[in-house]
Amino acid sequence: MPANKNAVLRYHIIDACLTNKQLKFPSMEYIIKKIEQQLSTTLSDSMFTKDLNSMRKIYSAPIDYSRIEKGYHYTEPDFSLSKFPFSHEEIDALDFSTALLQQLKHTPIFHHFETAINKVIEGYRISKIIGKSETQLLQVEEPVKSEDGKWLEPLLKAVVHQECLSLRYHGFGRSEKEHIFSTYLLKEYRNRWYTIGYSAKSKHILVLALDRITAIEKCKEKYIFDNNFTPSDFFKYSFGITQINDGEWETVSLYFTPLQAYYILSQPLHHSQTIISNDEKGLQITLEVYLTPELIMAILSYGANVKVLAPASLIDLISTRIKEMNALYLLNN
Repeated sequence: MPANKNAVLRYHIIDACLTNKQLKFPSMEYIIKKIEQQLSTTLSDSMFTKDLNSMRKIYSAPIDYSRIEKGYHYTEPDFSLSKFPFSHEEIDALDFSTALLQQLKHTPIFHHFETAINKVIEGYRISKIIGKSETQLLQVEEPVKSEDGKWLEPLLKAVVHQECLSLRYHGFGRSEKEHIFSTYLLKEYRNRWYTIGYSAKSKHILVLALDRITAIEKCKEKYIFDNNFTPSDFFKYSFGITQINDGEWETVSLYFTPLQAYYILSQPLHHSQTIISNDEKGLQITLEVYLTPELIMAILSYGANVKVLAPASLIDLISTRIKEMNALYLLNN
């Protein structure tokens, strides 16, 4: 994230020193002393240098060092962080939005993110420039409104600050339970948000749907972090959101008709997708996944354009579902 609250306080003290007209070229020692006096803390030379680099990156601060004057200064005399009047709460909001935008880091638009944020800060909103709302220029699929949104902020803060939470969770068809929960990750799947973390009650990592959480409270229990946890490994064999603890993944072989093949090739079903054959007869691929409800629903969604070739257990599951669907329609005749 761009900066935590303590770092922002240091940035403003550095800014005050650099905009002080009575001392135009403050030294590193002078600025560090000011920071330590005002924040009642210690600051190393390396951290000071890191702060300067962060200010250059986040605010495009034109900070330079004068060898002649042996001190720091702004190369643009009118520059000041006072032109960025954000409260700590607003800075937190920008931090959290940055975390969400990390999902776009492999796209060209992400590289323009910092410049775009600076323009927002300075008031150059698109809607003000051309007289159109943002939704008239860029539209994404809007999620169905649910009750999970109110839990996003406290859970995200718990991840950032590594704070343990007490969650009350009411799973479908189950009694409500309380979990002493150390949150590791927030994940969106098909317009629903989920939190992944360690439950002291279950003694392992759980995936919990946010819209099934009924209450969240802070607790004084120790935050437990699993050093072996990484999102990529945890969901490596998951098709969707379901993760099977100590479960065995299987090699799923699927055949798609030639017409459907174009879509499967342009948008792979899973990162493990491997092409076995692709010709005028159709496309055959394999996936290394758990046999989960999400996988079954995805296969059924392709109707007559897909056929399961392996494993036998999945063939049986799909065949049973097709027979059950057929029975529903026979009842109406």
